[in-house]
Amino acid sequence: MAGPVLDVVVQGLTAPATAAEREAMASPPYPVPAAWAAPRDRLLRELGDRLPATGDGPPTVTRTLGAPRPFRDVVRSLGRPGPFRFADAACALLAAGALDDSDVDELVALLPGTCGIRRQQVLNRLTADDLEGALAAADRIPGDTGWAGHRDVAAVLADRGDAAGFFAGWKRYAAGQHRDGMAALKGRLVTGVARAQGWPEALAVTQDKRIGPGFASDAFSAFGADVEGLSQVLAGEAAGVLPEIDELSVLVPALVAASGRDPERDHPLLAPILDRIVAVDPTTDKATMRARDHLLFSLWPAIGEHPTLDRVRKAVRTPSLRRELTRLPREPC
Repeated sequence: MAGPVLDVVVQGLTAPATAAEREAMASPPYPVPAAWAAPRDRLLRELGDRLPATGDGPPTVTRTLGAPRPFRDVVRSLGRPGPFRFADAACALLAAGALDDSDVDELVALLPGTCGIRRQQVLNRLTADDLEGALAAADRIPGDTGWAGHRDVAAVLADRGDAAGFFAGWKRYAAGQHRDGMAALKGRLVTGVARAQGWPEALAVTQDKRIGPGFASDAFSAFGADVEGLSQVLAGEAAGVLPEIDELSVLVPALVAASGRDPERDHPLLAPILDRIVAVDPTTDKATMRARDHLLFSLWPAIGEHPTLDRVRKAVRTPSLRRELTRLPREPC
């Protein structure tokens, strides 16, 4: 698609700036180097023209190891006072379809090594539901950071509940890198399988050593507001599968969802669930005490009656949380 937009990006990436201009643009009022002004303004107009009438636009990534953000947020950031990054603009233009893959091939030699434009190609292919194309694009991410693109593919497979496809690409995920992100991806897989196939199949996924039993709670995430059905399963077929704290951790959000907004009265299952939380010994250790307090505090949106609120507040050990529990959800601040 070599054309005017590509030419402007190249102009911006190669435009000179003196040492004094670079120093000046690093602090307010962030003056734009003289040679940057025209291409910057032209690209901001192009990006503005491509903002969707509704919604936030496609996922956009400007750093290979960065988190994808909505296109609208990236465009807003580029338009704020501060140093303008033409490489970030190139990523956003690719996300919006103003640049294509052939343009990327022409630009990569001009872009910094951290630029996420190759990973943006992965996101574009995923948006087009082209998994094979996304995998090929992930393989083109330079250096040893291709795993970021492969994890983008894994996230789509996880949301679909495609455990076989997810595990097929395991070696490309660099599971030892950015462990928090990998843990989130594992939980996403278990949740996706639960939604697509049911909790027994999701629980089976946690038996794979690459996932592990620590994600068993996610197998019950698909019940949503069906707290009655979840309670029956945990008391029946899945009895003993989860430790008590973990069972309560899946029951509480289901109860809150089932209670609706600003309930007038307590849900019938609130009292027995509260009984179980209160029965957890807070002196076991600090982690147990914090988990117990978190569960108690998390019940607040489901509380419809003052005696229940009083009981929850009395049971909470953390003073700062206790001070928050002074009114029912339906009562004004």
